[in-house]
Amino acid sequence: MDADECANKTPLDNIQTNFQHDIIKQALKTRFNNPKNKITEDAIELISDLAKVLATEAAVRAIKQAKSEYKTKVQLEHVEAVLPQLMLDFP
Repeated sequence: MDADECANKTPLDNIQTNFQHDIIKQALKTRFNNPKNKITEDAIELISDLAKVLATEAAVRAIKQAKSEYKTKVQLEHVEAVLPQLMLDFP
């Protein structure tokens, strides 16, 4: 990695989130009216990627909220404060 790549990296670049595909599949099945409906692995992967983006965005916004309150630790109240706008941004 060269100096330019290091300069452009943020601590969030090191975050790795994983959502178990079987849990996503079961959660989706609870909303199905027809038990014969199938979920492809591609759809589960796409939803997993979307969940990763949503979780990362929620974390970033909670960090910004904590910093705006001059806190050094992110608490649940910071996440709760950003959830309404986050839900509007991710319909």
